[in-house]
Amino acid sequence: MRVRKTDLSVSTVWAVEKFRQKLVLMRQMYEKAETSAAEAAVSDVKDEDVFLDLDDAWMADSPSSSESSLIFSPHV
Repeated sequence: MRVRKTDLSVSTVWAVEKFRQKLVLMRQMYEKAETSAAEAAVSDVKDEDVFLDLDDAWMADSPSSSESSLIFSPHV
């Protein structure tokens, strides 16, 4: 699965299982934000980016790319 960080104009490729694990983490972050009344907990969630894994091989996106793919960005 190709994952793009549109705000950084980079992309990487993940196995489906890694993507599923990231979705679980994202759901946990949102649940934490919903159940917590503290302002600090909400700001911690906003600062976390489950889709940016610095251990991955990120590549610059080509501005002329015409391929069809899903775009995931937590900042939309």
